[in-house]
Amino acid sequence: MILQDLEFGFRLLRKNLGFTLVALLTLALGIGANSAIFSVVNAVLLQPLPYQAPERLLFLSGVVRETGAPGVLMSFTKFSQIKEQARTLESVTAFYADTMSLVTEREPEAVNAAHVSRDFFKVLGISAIRGRDFLPEEDALGAADVAILSDGFWHGHFAGDPAALGRSVTLDGRRVTIVGILSSTFRFPLQFPTPDVWMPRVSDPTSLRPDQVRTGAGYLYLIARLRSAETPASAKAEMDTIDAHYRRQFAGFVDAERIGISAVPLEESLVGPLRPGFAVLLAAVGFLLLIACANVANLLLARATSRDREMALRKALGASSGRLVRQLLSESLLLSLFGGSLGVALTAGFLPTLCAFSPGSVPRLQETRLDVHVLLFSVLLSFVTGILFGFAPAWQAAAGSLHETLKERTRGSSEGGHRGKLRGLLVVAEMAVALVLMTGAGLLMQSFSTLMKVNPGFSYDHRMTFLLNLPPNRYSQPEIQAQFYRQLIERVKALPGVDAAGVTSYLPLAGPIRFVHFCPEGVVCQGIGKDPLIALRQVSSGYFYTVHTPLLQGRVFNDRDNASSPPVAIVNHTVANRYWPAKNPLGKHIANSRDMIQREVVGVVSDVKFNALNLANSEEMYLPLEQVPWLTTTLIVHSQGDVQALISGVRSKISEIDPDLPVTSVASMESIVATSVAQPRVLSQFVGVFAGLALVLAAIGIYGVTAYSVAARTQEMGIRMSLGAGPRDIIKFVVGQGMRLALFGVVIGVAASLALTRLISTLLFGVSATDLLAFSFPAVVLLATALIACYLPARRATRVDPMVVLRFE
Repeated sequence: MILQDLEFGFRLLRKNLGFTLVALLTLALGIGANSAIFSVVNAVLLQPLPYQAPERLLFLSGVVRETGAPGVLMSFTKFSQIKEQARTLESVTAFYADTMSLVTEREPEAVNAAHVSRDFFKVLGISAIRGRDFLPEEDALGAADVAILSDGFWHGHFAGDPAALGRSVTLDGRRVTIVGILSSTFRFPLQFPTPDVWMPRVSDPTSLRPDQVRTGAGYLYLIARLRSAETPASAKAEMDTIDAHYRRQFAGFVDAERIGISAVPLEESLVGPLRPGFAVLLAAVGFLLLIACANVANLLLARATSRDREMALRKALGASSGRLVRQLLSESLLLSLFGGSLGVALTAGFLPTLCAFSPGSVPRLQETRLDVHVLLFSVLLSFVTGILFGFAPAWQAAAGSLHETLKERTRGSSEGGHRGKLRGLLVVAEMAVALVLMTGAGLLMQSFSTLMKVNPGFSYDHRMTFLLNLPPNRYSQPEIQAQFYRQLIERVKALPGVDAAGVTSYLPLAGPIRFVHFCPEGVVCQGIGKDPLIALRQVSSGYFYTVHTPLLQGRVFNDRDNASSPPVAIVNHTVANRYWPAKNPLGKHIANSRDMIQREVVGVVSDVKFNALNLANSEEMYLPLEQVPWLTTTLIVHSQGDVQALISGVRSKISEIDPDLPVTSVASMESIVATSVAQPRVLSQFVGVFAGLALVLAAIGIYGVTAYSVAARTQEMGIRMSLGAGPRDIIKFVVGQGMRLALFGVVIGVAASLALTRLISTLLFGVSATDLLAFSFPAVVLLATALIACYLPARRATRVDPMVVLRFE
């Protein structure tokens, strides 16, 4: 019998193609949007990490005691203490990311690498598919250099040849023996560029001196595996105990006094910050689906009017109300399943665009696909949707009076009653939901607009960046490093079209930055680990001119600020204002707490947003690159012309100085700034698109109700006009009825928005969750749209000829 109901429903849908197409498109839009967002949520939040017993993996990091800010890199000494003393942990491993130069037959190539402690893969429960893991003796200082390759690197450089095991590659001028190859399914546990090469030994980083490593300098990421009977809470309690012991035993170390230990599940460290944004997206597409359901329900109610006699005849022939409800629900479910299938097809076509459009900082986003979980979700959503929009119309149709329906009723009598009230309630509901969605989108877009108005402290248009990593074996001396940068800037500035060029050790808004303890003049120094922290950057003499960071006092660096001249420094406005208020900072001295070299402050520059646009300004100190060279830097080239055209020229100049030095991560500064705000931008854009679709569906809904009301009350309109009512009176009457529904919906929507928008307050920047403009503007737009949607049927009602109507009746 169910098959008969479905077959009959299919014939009716095919017979009423106009109704079917409108309903299918509406449902496909709602279900497809939900399936697309769920597929991303499924890949990023719901799927377990691809490691053995991922729920037992912890991410350990430093945490600033004063502020509670997590994510501070750990020192090798603290890692060693945790490894020796922890009893709640089955094992713990450490790693740090690196970029190495690979010498090939064609040209030098930059390779993403990771240095790991020897049990890194064991902690994750991963084994090499070819070869072996690292041996204990290979983790010791002075041991032979070995490496494990990623599957992509193995296929790209060795064509998947099994004989690659035992062969050597030249990385940073050192011969490295290949001992293992990882599976193609292996994914790096944190959001970094996926390493191509894995090497042992984390105790001798090239970016730090041995004395820095020994005294608590942070550069490591830690991952631990809990014992089977332990919990993250018990591990956190033990980390606090180990940290207290560390503070007593290594009181003079950099990370002893101010840096504690944080222990959170690895999965939470990856996706925890993303949950609020995804919750907003899911709520947005959920609201969109509710509006779609209300629209289809209204279509079904309108269609049910033409089937009143059919339902009455079925009752007269013995069909029960339950049987009629089942028949009509079968039709609704069939419609919903077709709409869901079309929605899934739209999702399949939309996912590649979604992944490409989304920020690269979303972990596991590239794993998004239409898997069995997404398909099951879509099927379940289709069933629920079919019942949601189909039950009320089915019940109304089945509950109609048999005797009244079989009588010859006058034209227009079908309007009103329970069915008319239900259609009105549906319109009120979708107007309210649309307003909530539009208000939330307005807040997010206004927040993003405010964020983009923040002055970053530098200019980023018409500027290209080139990441450089000098191999430490060939650039071991500061003099050689300084000479390379000097030659590089001179040659790049000589290129046609180049207006300026500069080098910095850390690019603003491009990721982590180096912090050191410092001692400003006038403050009692307490030593490493106790003195205040300051962001430190080494820059070339032309850096500030290249990025147009304003000079507030004094001077910028020049070519005379080299290794043979007195040490100097430039500080930002925050440092000058905090440590030398109402005084002239020029001529004051500032020192790194580690070396205590007194550097004269020769200039004060504007504050720069170096981590994120929405964070408060922090202390920052600049040192001349000539006096304190750095191995990893970024070259910035400014041109008023086409900066993309300069890429090949800059590469050739670098190759002239060092043919074996690769150039990595060539990008415009505009793209770097855009990436730094990618997540709030994408969130506001997606919610804005959903809000726009909600507005369109709400307009269609109120238009449909008004148009149906006009059509059903044609006789009434004719009588009114025959009694002297003019076009204005008819328009006023029709529009008034529709706008009353819209006003009710807006009032309810404003009340609901006041309660719900507070939930997104943590995602807002510079905007209150009850901002007057964000609440009033969507309400005005929605009412204006409803007015137009009501006016069109009202205008058509004025064209009714009362004589024709009355003659027909």
